[in-house]
Amino acid sequence: MSSGLKVLHIAETVRGGIATYLNELHPHQNASFGRGNVNYVVPSDHRGDLVNIEDDAITTFPRDGRNAVGLFRMLSATMRAVRQLRPDIIHLHSSFAGLVVRPVLWLTYRRSRIVYCPHGWAFGRETGRLSREVTKFTELVLSKLTHRIVCISESERADAMQVGIAANRLVLVHNGISKQRPALDKGATPWRSDKIKVLFIGRLDRQKGYDLLIEAARALGDKLDVRLIGASVVGKFRRSDLPANVSFLGWMNRNQIEAELDQADMIAIPSRWEAFGLVAIEAMRAAKPIIAFRVGALPEIVEDSATGVLCDEVSAEQLMEGFQRATRLDLPAVGRAGYERFTRLYDIEQTHRTLSQVYADVLHVRTSESGQQAELRSDFPNNLRS
Repeated sequence: MSSGLKVLHIAETVRGGIATYLNELHPHQNASFGRGNVNYVVPSDHRGDLVNIEDDAITTFPRDGRNAVGLFRMLSATMRAVRQLRPDIIHLHSSFAGLVVRPVLWLTYRRSRIVYCPHGWAFGRETGRLSREVTKFTELVLSKLTHRIVCISESERADAMQVGIAANRLVLVHNGISKQRPALDKGATPWRSDKIKVLFIGRLDRQKGYDLLIEAARALGDKLDVRLIGASVVGKFRRSDLPANVSFLGWMNRNQIEAELDQADMIAIPSRWEAFGLVAIEAMRAAKPIIAFRVGALPEIVEDSATGVLCDEVSAEQLMEGFQRATRLDLPAVGRAGYERFTRLYDIEQTHRTLSQVYADVLHVRTSESGQQAELRSDFPNNLRS
């Protein structure tokens, strides 16, 4: 039974975590709100990242890189979709969509309620001090044009409050994925090794800390066998630089990734900063222990010595010490504890339920026990002045 709620998701890029988030959420929102009521605005070169979502639910815009022209095209596509679909909820994903769309919607179209998910604050990344202060100020000002800001971790919520964003605008909604693992690719190369088999999945860039993992692997050649799944950043990554115990597999589809996950003993997430880390809950779903630094949401997701190993400082030396500790753990048992934690906290059905409640709250829908909708009322202009 659909509620007929119309939702429009807007993203300036979906590659990586945001695509996973939307792909996992879509079937649940579609079933709850009705077919045709859940729509998307995404760049045309990322259309293929959204799977099992009909073409008529997606408005695309052309872009080549992150520049003013691309942002203007996103805004044009957004306004076209808004006028055509007249959504109840406009759900913005990540800072660029939030930056461009919120002020324009506030000036031109106030019928919709605006929900914004930064998927990691831009001011939490490694940037210059001035850039960080400008970003903090911008997010604070724009928060006043936003009905609700969805934080994907407690650390993201704490960072927002530190900047001065009002607590009543913030809501914690953990990322989730389906309990059902995707099928395992049957053609995977067997991974035979007497060492600890360590898998890395992600972009090969500075944020993800793959260089620290390579350094640790080089020093622990007798203990670790490492495989890297990911896309290399142009000019930064040379396969010839890899030590003998590190293999580069390139980018893989979901079924191939699951097959590699299945063979690994441990998943490395050596990120220098990380808003959430979907790879962590994908690892837990596969009952694999995790090694990571205490950054962003990772200490909320991973329990040290219980579901993985947390390293205190971001360095190759700390990672090496973490791997030494891992050799003394019963890794399969740690992985099973991670799976239990995953089913309790990070199931997509729970994400969907909480997000649906957020939508209902911003629309001020009061639903009685029998499921009948009571009157809609809005005191948003009053909230804005608070």
